Amino acid sequence: MNLITFISERIKQFFKSGDSGKPEDADDSGFIGREKAIAFSIAFLFALCLWFIVNLSRDFTVTVQVPIQLVNIPDDVALSSEVPEYASVNISGEGWKLIPLYSNPPRINLTAESRQINLIEQMRNQVSAFSDLNVLQVDPIVLNIETEDKTSKRVPVRPRVDLNFRSQFGMVQNPVVEPDSVTITGGRTRIADIEYWETDAVEINNINRSFERRIDLASLGHGIVVEPSSVLYSVDVSEYTESEIRVPIRTRNLPSGQAITFNPSAITVRFDVPIQRYSEIQGMRPFAAYVDYEVIRDDTTGFVTPTVELVIEDISLRLRNFQPGRVAYFNIIPD
Repeated sequence: MNLITFISERIKQFFKSGDSGKPEDADDSGFIGREKAIAFSIAFLFALCLWFIVNLSRDFTVTVQVPIQLVNIPDDVALSSEVPEYASVNISGEGWKLIPLYSNPPRINLTAESRQINLIEQMRNQVSAFSDLNVLQVDPIVLNIETEDKTSKRVPVRPRVDLNFRSQFGMVQNPVVEPDSVTITGGRTRIADIEYWETDAVEINNINRSFERRIDLASLGHGIVVEPSSVLYSVDVSEYTESEIRVPIRTRNLPSGQAITFNPSAITVRFDVPIQRYSEIQGMRPFAAYVDYEVIRDDTTGFVTPTVELVIEDISLRLRNFQPGRVAYFNIIPD
């Protein structure tokens, strides 16, 4: 029987011995219970220490994520190749000696002068201060460092924001991003094909009021610096209400001497308008309906679908639908 089993058996016997108490001993039950709890805690801690002593003396293999750090890079030089942020290193050794290495891994320092680096040799040099530790594997094994002249350019910001509005609410205008463009600095070939810079992906739900929010820009890792690193994203929100108007149908690109009539001659357009702008559109005709003559010329059914477009820009209106969806047409033949 090993020591831990012996201690466990003695603890069990200790607690079983307390079951033979008589009712007249009830006054001392609280004191005895505290004694048992203290004895159990001491025994448990002692057993736990023994377990660590026995098990951490064995050999283990652990995987450590070792940071890769770039140092002493001249201001006019930038990386033209991607460098990973971490190297995955498998190390074996006694458990006691692995604990400090696992909790505080060393760093791999790279310089611009280095062209091809054997990371497994780098790691073996790093852990040489820890006796009886072996580096088994490093991923990646070899790292190529390529540099080129550094340059900068300005690119627009493209927000990746998913907006979900509460029912009957929506944007009054397109979101505003400040600043709307950022400066990226890096290797000439690495930034040559970059036409815009995205933000982090963000989802905002249940929106029912105007808001502004600072959003971080996405990171591409080593070698490219973005300034500033975040933008202010603003959205003007309003509650909408429904309205409708009658809109006559016109023919566009009608050849000279031709005439087209429609039946019905007008459609009903339903749309949403911000509540605070509802009174402004009374008496206005913010939408137009038309059919291009080319559509009529190519049609063989006698029915066409009108195109509805917004003709005012200073009020945010959202088209819902229009009725009827298809209308008949007639060619008027001149005398």
